Amino acid sequence: MVLRTIAHAAMLLALALLVLGCSSDDSSEDDAAPAATSTTATTTSAEPLPTSETVKLAIFERAYSECASTEFVLLANKYKVAKKTRPNVATAVAVAWTKYFKGGKDAIAEGRAGCKLAFDEEQEQ
Repeated sequence: MVLRTIAHAAMLLALALLVLGCSSDDSSEDDAAPAATSTTATTTSAEPLPTSETVKLAIFERAYSECASTEFVLLANKYKVAKKTRPNVATAVAVAWTKYFKGGKDAIAEGRAGCKLAFDEEQEQ
């Protein structure tokens, strides 16, 4: 229980630092590139943009929370996991939260890590 509380506190602190770091805006409108230039640059790119750290953190936290608060069998059934193993369920939860937050494939690993952390903490108790 103490480890879970410490983990929650650490995640909240990290989220607060991330929000504070991302909320400052040193640029002015005069320095900004014209909208047409940025639109052209994004539409010609063939590779998807990486998922932002804010979205990855949200996916991690939601997956962690769901895996920590829901029984394993219920999670497996909710996400229709055929082979009910912890890695498979963690991946299913991660994929669902990644879709919810419209993250890229690079964010699935964050959700899987959050869910696995919750499973590991549950085993320690």
